[in-house]
Amino acid sequence: MRERIIAILARKKLTAKKLEQLSGIDREKWYALRRGSRRVNEDDIKVIVELAPEYALWLVSGKIAPEAGQTSPDYDEAHSNLPKPNAG
Repeated sequence: MRERIIAILARKKLTAKKLEQLSGIDREKWYALRRGSRRVNEDDIKVIVELAPEYALWLVSGKIAPEAGQTSPDYDEAHSNLPKPNAG
């Protein structure tokens, strides 16, 4: 789950400082999570789901459901690189 949280933080460009401001969880705890010296806990999951609800299913299960708006950072990255259809 730590790797999934790191992927979400990277996709959303969320730094430890910004996470501290948004969540109230000390930035040192976010640094420790990224380094692997701290385990993911319930508070971390709640914060990430609040900040990135579109990744909630993937975060907890590793599965996506695009038809329900539940994707992953990799899925979103791949789809952002697809050519846009020409409307004209």
